Amino acid sequence: MCRLESDHILSHPVYVRNCLRGSEDNLDTCCRTLSLHNYVTLLSNKPACSNLTESDVQTVRNIVHMCVGFYQNFSLTHDCDWRHSLYGESLHRRCKDVPKICQKYNAVYNIMHFVSDHSFQRSDQKLRYAISFLPISFQSLTAKKVEDTISLYLDIESSSPRVRDIEIVAADFGIKDHLFHHYLTKDSKWIIIGSIFIFFIVWTYTGSIFVTVTTFMSMFLSLELAYFLYVFVFEINFFPYMNLVTVLLVIAIGADDVFVYSKIWQLSKRERNNGTLEKLVQDTLKHATLSMLVTSLTTAGALLSNLISPITSIKCFSIYAGTTVLCNFLLMVTWTPAAIVAEEKWCNFCFVNSPRVYKKLHEWYRFFFETMLPKTVLRLRFVWLLLLGGLGIASGVVVFHEPRLRLPTSFHFQMFRNEHLMEMYDQQLRDNFWFEKAVGERQPLLPITIVWGVERGDTGDHLNPYDRGAVKYDPDFNPSTPRAQYWLREFCLNLREAGFYQRVPGLERTNCFIEHFHYFMRQPCSVEEPLCCQKNTFPFPEQIFNHCIEKYIPIAMNDNDFFWDKYTPGLKFIGNKVKALVVQFSSNLTYTYDYKVMQNFYDHMNKWVHEQMELAPEEMKNGFFTSQLKFYSIQKSLAEGLPAAFGISILVASIVTFFTSLNVLITIYAMLTIGFIMMVTTACIVLLNWELNVLESVIITVSVGLSIDFTLHYGVAYRLARDSDRKNRTYSSLSRVGSVIFVASLTTFIAGLAMVPSTTLVYQKFGIFLMLVISISWVYSTVFFHSLLYVIGPQGGFGQFRWPSWHCCSLAPSSHVDQTVYTMSESTMSTSSSGYHGHPSIDTTTTTDHEYLSDRSESRPGTPHYHRMRPGRTYIRAKSESLSPDTQADRKLLNGDERLSVSERSPVPPRGQFADTCLGEGDMDIQDDDNLHESDDKQSTLV
Repeated sequence: MCRLESDHILSHPVYVRNCLRGSEDNLDTCCRTLSLHNYVTLLSNKPACSNLTESDVQTVRNIVHMCVGFYQNFSLTHDCDWRHSLYGESLHRRCKDVPKICQKYNAVYNIMHFVSDHSFQRSDQKLRYAISFLPISFQSLTAKKVEDTISLYLDIESSSPRVRDIEIVAADFGIKDHLFHHYLTKDSKWIIIGSIFIFFIVWTYTGSIFVTVTTFMSMFLSLELAYFLYVFVFEINFFPYMNLVTVLLVIAIGADDVFVYSKIWQLSKRERNNGTLEKLVQDTLKHATLSMLVTSLTTAGALLSNLISPITSIKCFSIYAGTTVLCNFLLMVTWTPAAIVAEEKWCNFCFVNSPRVYKKLHEWYRFFFETMLPKTVLRLRFVWLLLLGGLGIASGVVVFHEPRLRLPTSFHFQMFRNEHLMEMYDQQLRDNFWFEKAVGERQPLLPITIVWGVERGDTGDHLNPYDRGAVKYDPDFNPSTPRAQYWLREFCLNLREAGFYQRVPGLERTNCFIEHFHYFMRQPCSVEEPLCCQKNTFPFPEQIFNHCIEKYIPIAMNDNDFFWDKYTPGLKFIGNKVKALVVQFSSNLTYTYDYKVMQNFYDHMNKWVHEQMELAPEEMKNGFFTSQLKFYSIQKSLAEGLPAAFGISILVASIVTFFTSLNVLITIYAMLTIGFIMMVTTACIVLLNWELNVLESVIITVSVGLSIDFTLHYGVAYRLARDSDRKNRTYSSLSRVGSVIFVASLTTFIAGLAMVPSTTLVYQKFGIFLMLVISISWVYSTVFFHSLLYVIGPQGGFGQFRWPSWHCCSLAPSSHVDQTVYTMSESTMSTSSSGYHGHPSIDTTTTTDHEYLSDRSESRPGTPHYHRMRPGRTYIRAKSESLSPDTQADRKLLNGDERLSVSERSPVPPRGQFADTCLGEGDMDIQDDDNLHESDDKQSTLV
């Protein structure tokens, strides 16, 4: 220990520059550390710890073994050696039975109380941990000293010093808050790394670096816009560090909307009669806005539901994060269309030009999402229902029965990951030392405090914990009336006789002032004091009471047997007028972090005080009970606020799901799926030994908004499928929506994965949460929800509601009829083809209005630039067909029969046969190009 401290700490230039010095004659040498090896050196009369021998250590160990009993029976105190005591020789008589060797330098007491852990006091005297106190003063904590101390700690942490079997396993430098800000900045690199990965995914999916850059710009603009609203519009001055999690949240979910819009834009360009860019923007917004709106509403609703929490940081986070999500939606429906239009018109160089690579990727892409995934999910549907349903039920047992979700059990708020040196001390090792023990024989009893004269209520800003407001006094309070005096004395007597009262050694003069004041008034009368004496009987007249109180208080405060300060119970004055009264006794309950024990204590005491106040005179009726309840109030707020916020989130999700799908069964199945997602996610949190603290409370409510999105998209795609039977509708939903949902879940998963290495706990836990909730949500929405729909999903119009038609209110027919027919759902996207413009899945051989104008533009001068085809690009692919298994071959493939005839493998009818096909099947026949281009002003399309 001596060598480790000397080589890695005492020689550090930062320590040498900031350590406390000795006397004026020895200013060049730092004071010794309060450590085990230095106390052994002191008791062995050696000049330095490097001169210690094995016999010296054994001698001191025998001394400690001999003296440990005096420490345990409180005979050995910190001031037994009066030469090294602040109180001098006056208190030395209390240690007269303690051997001199145990008193020497107070070294044994300091070893037992401060330096060694409590296991060293057992009979085997096995020392596991020892503390070294570095002589660095923090009384004047300047910015330079904070920087130096952080530098010293980081050097110690990075070097991981170890000498034989001795190593530094924990530390407490008193700079945890300052170090937290340092790590917040340092851990931002993980957000940047995650953003880079998501950037390349968005670029790969859209095929345009311009659209990708503008997407990320819209994300950060939404953060800035939300901050502007938060500070200048909402006028919230408190910005907790939890708000920084919003950056990670926006990066995780912000790319989803651009996938939606990019997909629908490309599908719109492929349709016939799609018209100009203005019409494309109008049509894509009509289809994409609904999807982006409902997902943004569910996420923002889950965040804003935390407004009911009484914890300020949770409220502020919910306001900022919810506002950011809504701002992101606003920018996505305005900024993204503008960016895509600009890219179409001017940005010819912003594409990934590798059709061969994309074609190969697309083949695997389509095979997985259109063949492999549907067959795997639907063939094993009963297996998935039993497996995932059983997992959801088992997760409910884990959450509510055993080991269940626990409230916080430590008052020390964790800021860093578990293996951090400062968290190791706070969370694991602090209670191993007697001077730090928070619970046990040396912990004081819970006080019973009753307050009069002050009105209950928070008059400060509820969104600013630093604004405590102004004290409002009770105008009816008056303890000087005879009725009030008599009742107050009876109240104190009743409290002493109650079962929860605990008498403690020493004087209790300030506990209930009326008792000691009554004793003061029984003094003999004299010429100097003719009024405040025994000639007045209790209760005293109001004038006598007020006159004598002014003389009683100075006399009581000058009593040397008791220390008075502003926290001392008793009467509280403003000027010469009594404004408040505090009565305080000790209870028989030791302070504990157990929520149920504290709740029983609070409820019992509150009820007893309320019953006593019912019998009080009017001037004393407004008293209330309080105690050391800060940590209990946090636990209570979490225990009561989480279920309420969770219920509101579920309610919002249910309403949005129903009004989006308009189907009762789909809504029920979706909520069942979301319930299982929540249970499994929360069970994972429980099994990770996370306690229900502030961050975890927010995580659980936010998970509702994140878990509903995928299920909602699948449910709407199922409802809008062209088929009426549940099997084909399930196949259509899974094959059409599955690909983009997978990409959206991938970006969120990567955003969470990038934050796992963070030192800051809030980043690390939120990253783990994103990985858990998005993975579980994808599995349950893709596998469980579709298996449920395939087995008992609604068929035809069963359980289906529809919005009423308003065409009857139109007074005149529209001058323009939009004949565009989109084979896409209103939810998110309708096919599994990529959004890349040059993607082989895009059918460029089909003639559309947009392409017709583009062809003409090459030969006509003055044609707008956005109608021109990009040079050097030739895209050839057969006409894409519906993904719904309408043909006999598709149905055989879905049922597992892969032995298809040659005719079944080519379901496309011969050219010219489309005209005889029923219109309801959605097939289209295009006339010959010669007829189509017959006139510059005439276009003919037959549906």
